[in-house]
Amino acid sequence: MGWETSDTSVFEELSKKYVHLNPIRILAEGDSWFTYPRQFLFAGRDANIIDHLAGQDNLLILNTASGGDEILDMISGEQKFSLLKRLNHIDFDLVLLSGGGNDVVGRYDFGFLLHEKTPEMEWRECINTTRLFIKIRQVELAFREMVERILAIRPRVRIVMHTYDFPIPSSKGFELFDMIPLGKSWMYPYFIQKKIKDPDEQRKIVRNMLLRLKSTLQKIEKDYPENVVVVNTQGLLQDRHWLNEIHPTSQGFGIIAQKIYFEGIIGRKA
Repeated sequence: MGWETSDTSVFEELSKKYVHLNPIRILAEGDSWFTYPRQFLFAGRDANIIDHLAGQDNLLILNTASGGDEILDMISGEQKFSLLKRLNHIDFDLVLLSGGGNDVVGRYDFGFLLHEKTPEMEWRECINTTRLFIKIRQVELAFREMVERILAIRPRVRIVMHTYDFPIPSSKGFELFDMIPLGKSWMYPYFIQKKIKDPDEQRKIVRNMLLRLKSTLQKIEKDYPENVVVVNTQGLLQDRHWLNEIHPTSQGFGIIAQKIYFEGIIGRKA
């Protein structure tokens, strides 16, 4: 059984206790794909990528991710200071990142990236390409700074990222215990606000945006071939693998985690 904690001191104790097993020491920084809660908060099936990875015998994970975070949050202010402090203090083998999703399809930016639809417009014209270009470029620069800061401290560390998958716009947001609605969904309200009501067009717009994010991450991987691995997780999930609008089910997260484990952490094809 692997180990996961969000407490640095506990992580250090586990590192010393299990040093003879030579675990892969991972710092996980990211968003809700690393922290989505179990159905009953502390009980229930594995509910995010890190939950699933922690089941691997050879991994020791310090998980500092926070739901709702954008990549810009992770590389600014107190969070940047904490990240650099941990990297200076602990000799990690690998840094696992989950970022960019909230920057593009999160509820604080998604509406900003859409034009209001008129009858003669095609779905591509509903994307505000000027604003999307700026946003994607902003994400790229934040990731590049993250990579540079990590490598300045740990020049031989492996940095692993993923590309999410293509979520299905719907009115289903977060539900406490997977039963009690606690707010609106992330994208769908903006689609309705912008008069983009066709489900097929909604899905095409989201797919287009996330393909651009993937392309950006792959550019960074190409520029840092010795350190950065971008695991392409797009196209893995089917409709039944989505719990709500932007979060997979336990099974869906498990599928994503398996590919990250084999291609990103272990470094071989599943």
